[in-house]
Amino acid sequence: MLLLPSAAEGQGTAITHALTSASSVCQVEPVGRWFEAFVKRRNRNASTSFQELEDKKELSEESEDEELQLEEFPMLKTLDPKDWKNQDHYAVLGLGHVRYTATQRQIKAAHKAMVLKHHPDKRKAAGEPIKEGDNDYFTCITKAYEMLSDPVKRRAFNSVDPTFDNSVPSKSEAKDNFFQVFSPVFERNSR
Repeated sequence: MLLLPSAAEGQGTAITHALTSASSVCQVEPVGRWFEAFVKRRNRNASTSFQELEDKKELSEESEDEELQLEEFPMLKTLDPKDWKNQDHYAVLGLGHVRYTATQRQIKAAHKAMVLKHHPDKRKAAGEPIKEGDNDYFTCITKAYEMLSDPVKRRAFNSVDPTFDNSVPSKSEAKDNFFQVFSPVFERNSR
């Protein structure tokens, strides 16, 4: 019960009655990912958070990433580190075949593989000549990873990707089966 200080006792109780009677019961339908996580926990009799469910999903994706094949960029050793803004970052990391569909985990794995293979210390130990300072092509690998690991920079790079297929089928091609014809277009442009 809420008591309000007032000069007249009657006014305070009137306000208290108005506040308590104003609440009402309404039906709420449970929806969303949090409710889905709750139902899964309840059905399994487990106390698992939504984050743990996401982690399990990422672990299953990680097993898919292990099968990732990196394509060696033939022009990698000839890249000019000063012109890193004009390079194809996906090709530098060996992800030219997956491009914008690459996950963050795939980008990280590709960078790790490139570092293990092209790091100046590794190449120096193998007897390969190394350019001094930031003039080595390894800088391009580092810049590519910096660009693709940051979601904002990656989106900016993807928006000006020169290999993007921007073709749209004509109306006559879509008359028979709209969804089959336009699904690839929607998928490409959904990024």
